Parts: sequence; C-alpha cells; structure tokens
Amino acid sequence: MIFRKIVLIGLCLSQTILLLILSWQTSLNRTEVGHLGAAVYFYHTGQFDVFHVNPPLTRIISGGPILLAAPSFDWKTYSPRPQDRSEWSIGKSFIQANTPVQIRWATFWARCSLIPLILLGSGFGYRFASELYGTGAGLMFVVLWTFSPLVLAWGATICPDVTASSLGIMAVYAFWHWLKKPTWKQTVLAGLALGLLPLAKITWIIAFPLWIVIWLCWLLLSKSLPAPKPDGKRMVVLLGIALYLLHTGYLFDGSFRPLGEYEFISRTFSGTDTPPGNRFTGSWSASLPVPLPGEFLQGIDTQKLDFERGIESYFRGTYSQHGWWYYYLYTVLVKEPLAILILGGLALTVSFRRSPDNAGATRRDEMVVLFPGLTVFVLVSSQTGFSLHPRYIIPALPFAYIGISQLARSFPERRYVLATVTTLLLVWLAGSSLSAFPHAMSYFNETIGGSKNGPKYLLGSNIDWGQNSYFLKTWYDTHPEARPIRIAYTPTESFERLGIPDVAIPSGDPEPGWYAIGANELYGPGDLYEAFRSLEPVDRIGTSIWIYHIEPEAAP
Repeated sequence: MIFRKIVLIGLCLSQTILLLILSWQTSLNRTEVGHLGAAVYFYHTGQFDVFHVNPPLTRIISGGPILLAAPSFDWKTYSPRPQDRSEWSIGKSFIQANTPVQIRWATFWARCSLIPLILLGSGFGYRFASELYGTGAGLMFVVLWTFSPLVLAWGATICPDVTASSLGIMAVYAFWHWLKKPTWKQTVLAGLALGLLPLAKITWIIAFPLWIVIWLCWLLLSKSLPAPKPDGKRMVVLLGIALYLLHTGYLFDGSFRPLGEYEFISRTFSGTDTPPGNRFTGSWSASLPVPLPGEFLQGIDTQKLDFERGIESYFRGTYSQHGWWYYYLYTVLVKEPLAILILGGLALTVSFRRSPDNAGATRRDEMVVLFPGLTVFVLVSSQTGFSLHPRYIIPALPFAYIGISQLARSFPERRYVLATVTTLLLVWLAGSSLSAFPHAMSYFNETIGGSKNGPKYLLGSNIDWGQNSYFLKTWYDTHPEARPIRIAYTPTESFERLGIPDVAIPSGDPEPGWYAIGANELYGPGDLYEAFRSLEPVDRIGTSIWIYHIEPEAAP
C-alpha cells in the first residue's frame, strides 16, 4: 500500500513538472489569445458576452493570475456583436498593451492555476479505475493520463479542454456512486459535480440528457438485483442542483429568458439566410423560458454559426471548406501513442472474453464509463462544418483510459504473459511521449513514421498553433550566422516583440539565404512554399518549423 502511494505521488509530481516546463517554454497559442482577452474582460466588466462559445469556469480561475501579472488594458476593439468575436481583438490589444515579459509571466501563472484541476482528474481517475478493477488499474490510469501527449500539450494551456476532462471524470465518478448508493448526500454531490461540467465546456451540456439515459439503463439492468435503486425524485433533485449551479456560474445573467426574446445569428436558430433573427418569434414556443443562462444559449448559437459557414480544413494533403465525420477517429489513430492503441485493442479483447463471474466490474458499471466518452466523441465527430482541433476529443480520452486500465488485473490474476506485455507497453508509452517533449502538440505516433511526417496528414493545432515562438527566438539567438533570415510563421506576438527584428516574408522561390518556414505554411493552401518541400532542411525547431539554408550555387 505504501509503495502504491509512493508511485501515485511520483506520477502526479511527474505530471506537474512536465506541465510546468511546458507552461513556461511554450508561447501563447492562437486560441489562448481569445481566452486571455475574455478573462481580463470578465474581471473588468463582470459580463459573459465575450468568448461565450466557451463557458466561464476556466477564465474565472485563470483570470486572477493574468491580472496580477499584466496591469494594462485596451478595450477599444470591443464589439457587442457576437459574430465579431471580440475575444480575439481584445486579446491582441491586451498583449500589445503590456511588455513581452509581462505577457509571458501572465501566461505562465494562468496556466499554472489550472494544473490542480488536471491533478484532480488524476486523483478521481485513480479512484474510479481502482474501484472498478483494483488499485493496479488506478495506477495504470494515471500513467496513461500523465504521459498522453494530447493531455500534456493542452493541459499546459488556458484552454478548457483538459480541465473539462478532469471534471468529467469527477462527475461520472460521483454519478456512478449515486447510482449504486442513492442517498440524499450523494444526490447533492453528484448534482454539484454535474453542474460544473457545462461551466467548463459547452459540449458537456449533453451530460444532462445523457445522465437520464444512463439512469434509465441502470434501472433496467438492476431489475433483478436487491440493491436500492435511485428513484425519479432524487434524479430530479440531482438535475435541479446541477442546473442551479450552472446558472450560478453565470451569476443568473439572462436566466430563464423567454425564447422569443433572443436574437440569433445562426441559420439554425434564426430561421433566415440573412441573420440575425429568431425562428421562434410568433410561435407558441416564443413565451417559453429557456432553462439555460442567456449567454450559454448565445454561445451555442455562435458555435453553430461557425459550423454552418465552415472553416478551411486539412486532411491528408487535401483542403476543404468542411470537415469529415471520420477526422477525429483518424486523429486518434495517428496522434495517440501506438502503445495506447495496442493496449486498447488488448483491453477490448480481454473484456469480450472475460467471464462475468470473474469480473471486478459488472457490465452495468462499465456502461456508466463507456457512455459519456463515446457520446462526446460521436457528438464532436458529427459536427462536420470544420475539422481542425484534436483538443475537442480530449474529454472522451479519460474514459477510454479507465477501460484500458482493466489490463492491470493481469498482475493479481497471475496472467504473466499479459502482465509482461502490459508493462512493456506502458514503458513504451512513456518513452514515446517523452521523446517528443517539450513538443507534445506536434506529436504523431509510429504508424506514420513519427512527428516529422505529421504535416503530410494533419495540420493546424495538430502541429503548431503559435506555441513555438519562444523556441524560434532561442534558435535565432544561438545562430548568429543565420542573418538575414526570412520567416514564414504565424506567431501570436509580433517578431519585433519576440526580439527578432527585420524579418522578411519569403516568396515561394527558394533564393539563396536562410529561411524558417512553419509546417502550416509549408503545406498551406495554394502551395506557395511547395518548392521547399523537396529540399532538405538543415535544422528543425521542434517538428513544426523547418530551417533552410540555400547556398547560391544550390539555388534551384
């Protein structure tokens, strides 16, 4: 028992150290610019209308450290129109109003403020897996959670995805305990845990109907069991507590506003090709109070607009104005470590072949774990207006990791071959993930030949989202011979602020000289830099910025 506690503490300490290193070494990514702007806006106004496609929980937590580190503000770019997405302009203005050192420290402390919530996921995941499959399974879950490149990459940001994943583990765990022991105390705890989910990420609003479905399935599967069953009255109270907490998180701003009073900008809700509008105006439903905070529903509407108009997306060398339903499945297959994929296949095999009499967890228990992760994954995959960000599927990952952790039962059951293979795969996982560190965002597994081949298959935030600006600056300072240098890269701060003066943007022709070209630009639409793809770079910054030095006699 003492040994297991030491291992658990060691894993949590390792995760903390890795996240701290990433939080300091990586610059603001493009999405974080919006969260930065929204956080300072909220603390200065108390309003939720900026970046309302993301609920306020993470910016409430991270906003305090941002304000402590960077005191200057600029609100001239604010617009009340949701389609203008003021978070981006406010964030950029805030960056310009403060020194680069202030912004770096503000970013670092804001990211650090969310690390305790990520460790909360480690703790509840450990307990969840341990109670299902034994303490070895709990430790195995924490290994998977600690060394997942996606969790590391996005956990070291102020984006809400990993935080929402941790709260998802906690909420499902609390709900599972309520299903097994539906006391009033557990009802309150499960309701509070559920209420935090949509405050962290708008996708988690699906948890409200999903909890009802899981509850009904639990009752159906428990008919012949003598254990106490959760009744409808307690379920209503649980949902009521969760809904009350959701409204509290928005300070009851626009709570229960009649549906007809909204002005929508998406075609789905406006009912017109020339929004704004409201398709419900004049109907019987217009007077119905919406059981959601006003800005939460407006955030759903704005997000719907994004999917309706589409965003240019890239998949395996092809650009499109829409996404693909299989995009995120493919993302898992190439960006999750191959060791995890093999462990997942072994876990499925063991689960199908397992005797119910020999199971530590019943199929009913596993249903509670399976449904949330699968539902989130299917929901995200169904939104095909664009396919860009692997972070959208992170809330589904911990439930897969809990399922995989059942392989740890092979140790007490003395299935030595499976136990040995599981151990080797966990070591491989840690080594594979750390081999790409600190460039976890650019990680690709061995199925496509590793991270260096990633841009041929996926781009955008799968590769680089502006987070490598500090690494580019370090390379520039340590290579004085690379002067002048032409750079095709999109940082979140200007090159002047980064300390890289007199930067020229290269043309598509490889003329003599030094070049730094980002992966998103190298494989960008229009093939502007296609001629560089056939050239061998002299160096790489991480796996997302290629350095070229073309001698006069070698110029094509």
